[in-house]
Amino acid sequence: MLSSFGLCLLCLMISTLDLSRGRFSSYFHEPTILFLNLLPCIVPVALLYFITNRAWISYALSALVLLVISFVNYFKVALRGDPFVASDIFNVSEGAGIMGQYELVFPWVFFVSIALWLLGIVLLLRYARYRINKRRWYMRVAGALVCILVGGFFADVYADNGLYDRQTNNSLFNVWKDAENYASHGTLYSFLHSVDDLFEGEPENYSQETAQEILSAFSDADIPEKVNVVVTMIESFSDLSQFEQIKFVSDPYAQYHALLEECYTGRLISDSVGGETINAERAFLTGFTYPQPKYHAKTNSFVHYFSEQGYQTDGSHPGHDWFYSRNVINERLGFDRYLFMENHYRNLTTEEYAYDRVLFPELARIYAQETADSQPYFSFTVTYQNHSPYNSKSLDGAQFVSHEGISDEAYYLVNNYLNSVCDGMHYLVEYVDTFRDDEAPVVLLFFGDHKPTFGMSNCYYEEMGINVADLSPEGCENLYTTPYFIWANDAAKQVLNLDFSAQGRTISPAFLMAELFDFCRWQGPVWMQYQREVREVIPVMHRGKMFMVDGKLTNTLPEWAQPVYNKFEIVQYYERTTYGK
Repeated sequence: MLSSFGLCLLCLMISTLDLSRGRFSSYFHEPTILFLNLLPCIVPVALLYFITNRAWISYALSALVLLVISFVNYFKVALRGDPFVASDIFNVSEGAGIMGQYELVFPWVFFVSIALWLLGIVLLLRYARYRINKRRWYMRVAGALVCILVGGFFADVYADNGLYDRQTNNSLFNVWKDAENYASHGTLYSFLHSVDDLFEGEPENYSQETAQEILSAFSDADIPEKVNVVVTMIESFSDLSQFEQIKFVSDPYAQYHALLEECYTGRLISDSVGGETINAERAFLTGFTYPQPKYHAKTNSFVHYFSEQGYQTDGSHPGHDWFYSRNVINERLGFDRYLFMENHYRNLTTEEYAYDRVLFPELARIYAQETADSQPYFSFTVTYQNHSPYNSKSLDGAQFVSHEGISDEAYYLVNNYLNSVCDGMHYLVEYVDTFRDDEAPVVLLFFGDHKPTFGMSNCYYEEMGINVADLSPEGCENLYTTPYFIWANDAAKQVLNLDFSAQGRTISPAFLMAELFDFCRWQGPVWMQYQREVREVIPVMHRGKMFMVDGKLTNTLPEWAQPVYNKFEIVQYYERTTYGK
C-alpha cells in the first residue's frame, strides 16, 4: 500500500507538466481528484498481488504501465500540445511518426522515476516476501474478486462527465487548454475518464454493411470547374435587425445589408450560443451533427476531399493555436497549413489577437500569394473579432440601440457588441472588394458560428423583448439563428453560371458545405450526396433534439421522418469512425 501511494505521488508530479511544487500541492486541496488518481495505483497492485502472490511483481507491472501512461502524456503535450487519451492506443503508427519529427528532452523526473521504480522492486523483493498459503487459496480468489468489483463499480465514476467537469482545480492550470484541463485532474484520472470515449454508442441497428449499402447508391464526383473557394466563419456574428423589437438609433448593419444585395443568403440554426465555436466550425468542415467526435485521429472531412481534388488547403485563426486543440485537429482534418497567432499573426500586431483590421488585409495578401501558381485554393478562416466578453460598464463607441426600456448594463453591452460588428463589417467589405477584378474565379462564403451571449442566461435579450427560451421552437430559432451568405466574382459567375435569384435554405451547419456545393452546381463526395437526401426531409437537427420538418421547428419528428433520421445516424456514425473507407 505504501508503494502504491508513492506511485500515485510520482504520477501526480508528472501530471503537473511543469513539475512545480505549487501545481503538485494543488491536487491535495481537491480530495476527489486525489482519490481518483490514487485508486488506479492501489487496485491493480492489489489485484496482481492476489493473482501472482508476489508483491514485487504486482508493483513492478502496475507501476510500469502507469508511469508509461504518465510519461506518454507528458511528452505528447510537450511535443504536440494535446493530451494522451485512451483512443491514442489505437494510433500507435501516427504517434511513432510524430515522435520521429522531434528531439525528446527528458526531464529530471524521468530519471528519478526509473530509479524509484527499480528501488521499489528491490525493496519489495527483499522485505515484502509474504505469500498467502496455498491452503488459503480462497483468500486470493476473494481478494481478486473484491478488486474486480471495486474496479467495476468505479468505472462509471470515471466515465461521469458531470463529476469530471465539477472538479475545478483551476487556480494554477489554464483549464481552457485541453492539455491543462486534463492535467488539472491528474493524468491517471483524466486518462481513465477518456476510456469512455472509446465506446461511443453505436446507433440502433448499426453495421458497416448497412451503412455501405445505403451509400452504394452514390458515387464520388469530381469538381468539374476548379474555382477557388474561400470561407470565413465570423465569430459571434448575428444580424439583430431580424428582431423587430430592437429599434436602432442608427444602422450598424448598413454595409452588411448592402453586400447582401450581391449574395446568395440563408440561415443557420447553430448548436451553441456565446461559445463552443467548434460546433459550427467542425460541423461545416465534416458534415457531422452535434455532438462532434473527439478527432483523436485522422477523420473524414470535406477538407480531405478538396485535397484529393488537387486543391491547396489553407486556413487561419488569429487566436491561440491551442484553443480547442486546433493546431492538432486541423491537421487531422486535412489542412496543409493553418496559421495562428503563434506561427504567423504575432508578427503583425502587438495585441493579444489579430482583429479584423489586421486579419482581412492579411487574408487578401495570402490569397494572392498562394494562388499565383494557379493551383486551386480552398481556405477556411475563423475570425476573433466579436468574441466575448463585451464591456457592460461604459459605451466604447457609437450608439446604435436606445437606452429606453433596458438596463445600463444591457445598453452598454449590446451597443459595444454592435460597434465591434460594424467595425468588422467595414474590413470584410473591403476584403470582398479585393476579389472583384480578380481574373481567377473565386467564391466566398461567410457565416456566423453562433449568437453572442447577452447577460447572465441571456437576460438582456429578454430585456429587449426577445423570447430566448431555447426549449421552445420560437426561442430556439431566436437564440440559435445566424446568417450565411455566398458571394462570387465575375470570373466565377461566368464559369459556374451562378444563380443569385434563389434564396438559401434554413439548415444546420452540418449541411452548409452541401449548400455551397449546390450553389456551385457541384455534386461532391458520396457522404455529401447522401446528406442532400436527408436535408430535403430534416434540414435542421439541433442539439436540443429540435428538428425542422416542413419548414417548422418541432421537438418531435413525425413518424414518417423517423426512418430517415435513423438511417442518417447509421451512415454518419460510419463516416465518423471509418477514415479513408
